Amino acid sequence: MRIWKKLTLLPWKWKLAVWLAASIFFTFSIFTFFEYHTVSTWLLKQEETAVKQTMKEVLQSLEGNSNSITEENIQASLPFIKKINTDNQLIRISDQKGKVIVSHLNGDFPVLEPNELLENKEISYLTVGNHQSLVYSQTFKSSGFSGKVEIIRQLDSYHQLMKHLAFAMILFAVMTILISVAIGYILSWQALKPIKMLANTMNKIKSAGFKERMPVYNNKDEIAELSTIFNEMMDVIEQSFQQQKQFVEDASHELRTPISILEGHLSLLNRWGKRNPDILEESLQASVEETAKLKKLVLSLLNLTKLDQYRNGNPVSPEKVNEIIQHTIRDFHMLHKEFHFEQNIQSTKLYGITEEHFQQILNILIDNAIKYSSIKKEISIATAHTAGQFILQIEDKGIGIPKEDLQNVFYRFYRVDKARTREQGGTGLGLSIAKKLVDLYKGEISIKSKEGIGTKVMVKFPV
Repeated sequence: MRIWKKLTLLPWKWKLAVWLAASIFFTFSIFTFFEYHTVSTWLLKQEETAVKQTMKEVLQSLEGNSNSITEENIQASLPFIKKINTDNQLIRISDQKGKVIVSHLNGDFPVLEPNELLENKEISYLTVGNHQSLVYSQTFKSSGFSGKVEIIRQLDSYHQLMKHLAFAMILFAVMTILISVAIGYILSWQALKPIKMLANTMNKIKSAGFKERMPVYNNKDEIAELSTIFNEMMDVIEQSFQQQKQFVEDASHELRTPISILEGHLSLLNRWGKRNPDILEESLQASVEETAKLKKLVLSLLNLTKLDQYRNGNPVSPEKVNEIIQHTIRDFHMLHKEFHFEQNIQSTKLYGITEEHFQQILNILIDNAIKYSSIKKEISIATAHTAGQFILQIEDKGIGIPKEDLQNVFYRFYRVDKARTREQGGTGLGLSIAKKLVDLYKGEISIKSKEGIGTKVMVKFPV
């Protein structure tokens, strides 16, 4: 457990190196075990085959000397036995009473006497002292003479060879572990290099800002994918940070104007308003108007922050969609009786969006259409249901939007005509709020406009 705990405290590059070394060692150990067993079995089979071949040659020699086997014939076969006998081997021929007739020991190792050996026609293994031997015996019989041929092959050379093999394998295993640790460390260092670069990039971002990015190599592997995702995430964070910074700057600028006007009128009142009723009336009226604009701006800013609370109201029922649209048109018509509102409201269904947010989108779009339709005061409002989408379209015959400004109209505080927008009470936040609301419900909003002809706003929601 202590070793495991210490391993968990190691750096990842060492953990990977250790795990790689352990995996290689485990695989190598299994392979070595089977290799050792295979070599051992093969060598013993070779020893057994050699003993059997020697036995066959001895028996053939005895049977080939004459028609009958006698003690003299057996003694005469000694030169042949010496010739075929190999190192560390005993060939012994005895009669049926156990008397040794011929014996040749090619080596120096202890052996048992004939009467101490079990009669066995199969190969067996016998240990005498610290020496293991392979024992093989065969009986023979011819013309009233019977006896036994014994071959005892000492296996010290086999065991010595296996010890050398085991030592070589252990040495190779140790070398394998050391090499695998080194290779594992190099590979883990190489594999963790992008992670280290990522950490360095994060530290640079922490100290220097959001401009730093991870290098992305064309490897199409997991690290390249991670680097790409990290860079994309940093792009989003940087963009959000810039938008937040721009928002604060724009909000400060927008708040500064009405506050400066209020400050000017209050200073004017302080100096002259007490003695001049006309200045008093004018300054109070201007202050009330600027306060109303300031209140509207603050409410718009609050609306933007409240959108982060997501769908916090009751979804509008399908039956109430047309009712909400018609009620909104009646309210605007009461405030702007000079406008003609053309309606093409079809029986449509809309799910998911809250009544408050749908009403807010309608108010923003219709209010914008009214503000910028000072000459031809006609506004058309239509709904449709097609291809699994609810479509709301609001079109005016107003001054239109220049082509180069269309891509910017959804940005916060963006105004096509700043002076005229302020005179009309605009904050530059309406379309930004509408866009955020539409995006909140997976919808789409688009604007088509031509200067001097008018503007068409189309909103689509999935149903």
